Amino acid sequence: MLLRKGSRFLVASLCVMALSVNVFAQQPKEFRITANEFSFKPSRVQVPQGEVKITVANRGRFPHGLAIVGRDEKIGYIESGETQSLTVKFDKAGELVFYCPQPGHRKKGMEGRLIVGP
Repeated sequence: MLLRKGSRFLVASLCVMALSVNVFAQQPKEFRITANEFSFKPSRVQVPQGEVKITVANRGRFPHGLAIVGRDEKIGYIESGETQSLTVKFDKAGELVFYCPQPGHRKKGMEGRLIVGP
């Protein structure tokens, strides 16, 4: 069956739109956290299950980072004024603790909570 020129354009456009929607649907949700002396803002973050991108901006004078208790993924070192991201997949709902892995920073109160929900 032959399609008219206008019909072929419509079919091609619909295929491109379908592929675009699929690509955007697969992007992880992004959450931003600011590190400072000696706290995170926000210190409580609600994230969905699945793949999540956590972006940390260091607005303090000292190097900071972000680690999650019980997880291997972390940002170990972020210079003052820099921003880094970490992509993590959360398979289960629950509450996790995140903290700054720089020596002594967690003891000074630099930690927060990740609430993972459906």
